[in-house]
Amino acid sequence: MLDYKKQIHDYILKNKVEIIEVLKEIVRIPSVRGEITPGAPFGKACADVLEYTEKLYRENGFETEYDREGGYLLSNYGNGTKSLGLFAHADVVPVGNDWVLTKPFVPIEKDGFLFGRGVLDDKSAIIISLYCMKMLKELDIPFNSQLVCFTGANEESGMEDISSYVKKHKAPAFSLVCDTALPLYRGDKGNLHFVAKSLSSLKEIDYFSGGTAFNIILGEATAKYKNQTFTEKGISKHGALPEGSVNAGYLIAKKLLEIEDLCKEDKKQIKFVAETLEKYYGEVFGIENEDSVFGKLTCTNGIIKTIDGKLNLCFDMRYGIGVDIEDVKNKITGYFTTNGWQVEFVKQRTPFCLPEDNKYLLACLDAYKSFTDTKSISAYINAGGTYASQLPCAAEIGTALKWKMPKNLPQGHGGAHQPDECISIDGMLKALELTLLMLLECDKEDIK
Repeated sequence: MLDYKKQIHDYILKNKVEIIEVLKEIVRIPSVRGEITPGAPFGKACADVLEYTEKLYRENGFETEYDREGGYLLSNYGNGTKSLGLFAHADVVPVGNDWVLTKPFVPIEKDGFLFGRGVLDDKSAIIISLYCMKMLKELDIPFNSQLVCFTGANEESGMEDISSYVKKHKAPAFSLVCDTALPLYRGDKGNLHFVAKSLSSLKEIDYFSGGTAFNIILGEATAKYKNQTFTEKGISKHGALPEGSVNAGYLIAKKLLEIEDLCKEDKKQIKFVAETLEKYYGEVFGIENEDSVFGKLTCTNGIIKTIDGKLNLCFDMRYGIGVDIEDVKNKITGYFTTNGWQVEFVKQRTPFCLPEDNKYLLACLDAYKSFTDTKSISAYINAGGTYASQLPCAAEIGTALKWKMPKNLPQGHGGAHQPDECISIDGMLKALELTLLMLLECDKEDIK
């Protein structure tokens, strides 16, 4: 590995400007899921970003297959019998409000960071995949495996892309999913989405709404009562990592409860909403759970909407292998039905975990320790969910080494799924270098 470290490092420095400019071009494509059209199962913008990425791979001489109905790309390099994978996704979550440094799809550089929707989650992974392949080819680095780079366009809203892929193709012997953080993650929590619907209409409150995705904690909400409009801003975070968040729906509910003349029927419903949204570890449902591997169960609200006068609440739950998911569903259902609501479970993904002694996992950790001069490090468990959960043997890494946030950003800005999403440029380039070194360790002949 160390034989090629200097060549890889020098290549990245020489091509730094090009790398950043290519990432900017990808970020400019507003690849939020949209209306289904022929050849674009996740909307035109998601198809556009795949077409652009396909062009990048083909222009650099890599065999690339674009599955238009499946919504993903496969690019290949090498002829080895063993295959190694790099997985990235080109779709992004809805942009949200409150961007202060730039518009979501107008990427800018500032103070060593690149800002724009998707720079961190997960378009930087496209850059890492592409340039790992380019460096193997252009630096003529010996590679005994076949490298498979997957670019999807539905990771954020269903993972139908990866589901289509695994039905049609044999997955690599080992894959790195570049969609979390360094050094390495060996497992994901399970994920459950559910919608709670009130059976009774609001009488005096005209509407109560906010949010755009199950897995983004509600950052802004509005409600209307007798020509008075109430708006509250909370602190939005990814639903998998809710610590420090404040649900704007909870804040609106508390404000509505201050209205002395609010009818008792509406007051009862709004009080129930406030109690339900106040905490995010499942306490209100009686489903709290924590273990040494997966940590705490989380259950967060991302969307509130009023349909025909009836409140709907959308939830995202993350849980570990030791959780009895059927018992959890029963408790959630019981909580809501007792209070005059009904529940629909709309999505479920089971948790997974690679063994700590997995040979590829250990090879990647060795590369990390060598690269960072770290004596001891272990793999973690991801609170979120990525393509890795759909693959037979995969671990997760990030696209920036030594992640840090810019100074003077407002609270709730800068991270994945947040306004002013950003990535450290130096950190991304270091992650690119490290990712290739990890692949080279996994490529060694003694790892069969």
